[in-house]
Amino acid sequence: MIARTSPSTRSASRQVPFVRLFDETFSLDDVRNAEVRLEIRGKDQFTTDGTNSMREISRDPLDLVAATIGKEHQYPDGLMLFLGTMFVPTKDRREAGSGFTHEEGDVVRVSSAKLGTLVNVVTTSDRAPPWQFGVRELMRSLSMRGLI
Repeated sequence: MIARTSPSTRSASRQVPFVRLFDETFSLDDVRNAEVRLEIRGKDQFTTDGTNSMREISRDPLDLVAATIGKEHQYPDGLMLFLGTMFVPTKDRREAGSGFTHEEGDVVRVSSAKLGTLVNVVTTSDRAPPWQFGVRELMRSLSMRGLI
């Protein structure tokens, strides 16, 4: 049992659902070769940023998918596999040696050339709106409109 942990409730993006399928213009190799940029801008004028290459992750994305899906792990509604940005802010937020912690109101931008930019504003889980529209509802909506 972990005594202290970060809450995961409402911790993912709150933007319009975005799904990128593989086709002739976007392949698994595009994921493997992506450069991912992270920028953080705080209300207190704090700024930090960094760029990482997906080529540097320790396991290939396809291997991660294979380890995630199987008879032991079933996801009838699908799943979202977070590969991470690999960028951990090391710039001190306050005084020297204090490290980095997000603060409410931080604007976080994660971007890559082929996928665009995801922008989120940091809030606390008790203040974030509850999730009401999941994958099942998305598929139902798309089906009702004849899009799938």
